[in-house]
Amino acid sequence: MPTITPAEPILTLEEAAEYLRVSKAHLSNVINGKVPGVRPPRVFRVGRRILIRREWLDRWIEEGHLEATSEW
Repeated sequence: MPTITPAEPILTLEEAAEYLRVSKAHLSNVINGKVPGVRPPRVFRVGRRILIRREWLDRWIEEGHLEATSEW
């Protein structure tokens, strides 16, 4: 399992899943829009590789929290 340091601004799918504490398969499903009610995070692809900026994940988490609390 890869270790993530705060200095790494770009994460692979596996590193992003570890950062979010979800499985790689679940994060892949979220990115591909297969999880109802969950907006996919911003990603970029290099060939078949999916890469995600750590700041995009942090913003995605915050925006998801804001959307969830606004529904209540």
